[in-house]
Amino acid sequence: MRSIRSQVFLAVLGLSGLTGSSAFAATAPVVAVNREIGLSITGSFQDALSSDTTSYSGTTSTSTGRTHSYESGWNSNSRRIGWTPGFRADSSVMFDAFGISNLYASAQFGLQDGQRNYKYHFASHATASSPYTFRFGGKDDAKATSTRGEIGKGFLMLSQSLLLTPFAQGGYLSSGFDNFGDFGNFFVGAGLKADYALTSRLVLRGRFGWSAVLSSHTGYDYGLSSSAHSLWQGGVGVDYRMTQHLHLTAGGDYSYTHRAEADASNTNASNSIGIYSLGSLPHFQSQSSSLSNDVTLHAGGGIEEPLIDVLGR
Repeated sequence: MRSIRSQVFLAVLGLSGLTGSSAFAATAPVVAVNREIGLSITGSFQDALSSDTTSYSGTTSTSTGRTHSYESGWNSNSRRIGWTPGFRADSSVMFDAFGISNLYASAQFGLQDGQRNYKYHFASHATASSPYTFRFGGKDDAKATSTRGEIGKGFLMLSQSLLLTPFAQGGYLSSGFDNFGDFGNFFVGAGLKADYALTSRLVLRGRFGWSAVLSSHTGYDYGLSSSAHSLWQGGVGVDYRMTQHLHLTAGGDYSYTHRAEADASNTNASNSIGIYSLGSLPHFQSQSSSLSNDVTLHAGGGIEEPLIDVLGR
């Protein structure tokens, strides 16, 4: 009886394996790479620059009617540059539904934690005092997370050797010093993925995307408004099928983000109390801008969806 049960069990496993093999054989390699769950180690390089300028100007009047003008302000510049290690988890699926083929959905989460070089310069000036300046630099903690989701539709071309997938995307980026949530931004956008099969095992991958950042931290509370904050993304990679279900992955991604110059101003007309003129209240101006270039290299592996189906039976 035990022998019969063992034979039946082995037969079921064999049938499941054949079913998985048949499903894979019928799947184009460029589609198969979009049906994986993967994990990678990453190394991320960032070069981030930011600058802020603030100035006050106005006039004061004495009881004798003499008028004095004054001006004061400050500006600061900072730069963060260096590599940080991390990891990335990916999951994607491509399926047919509602009479539509190669529908696509994916999710990705990445984390970075390390130190980068940090340089800071500050200078201030005022009409009635000498200029003041200082600078410092050193190592600084750098923590960041990236969460992204995509949905789209794939189009097979060139005898199923090429797959083009336009997609919509959205996600959340966070960064910090002592913790991961000091600063955060939601983003939404669109892009295009391209997968090309050199062989039945090796697939070249490319990706381009653009997003609008929905909110940004400006650091001022005086009616400061920021113009469009854009996030550009691009990446290349390879996916190599070692076994029927196990894949090796590697590649690099580049992103560029820029917060356009932000301006704020507040001008008040002259004022007076009785016979004493107060002159004009301060005229306030502020400008702020930042940009960041980020390169992330990744290497890891993935499990193709048919194996997950087999293990789940």
